[in-house]
Amino acid sequence: MVNNFDETLISLITLTILIIFSLSWLVLRTLKEGRKALTDINKNRS
Repeated sequence: MVNNFDETLISLITLTILIIFSLSWLVLRTLKEGRKALTDINKNRS
């Protein structure tokens, strides 16, 4: 029973780290694309 709990906890922690990493990557990529789009818009205005 204890061994099964340890495996479940390790899997849960690994899954949590994977989800946080994926969301962080997505947010950073979106911010990078947004910054690039804003600079393009500002270049087109002037």
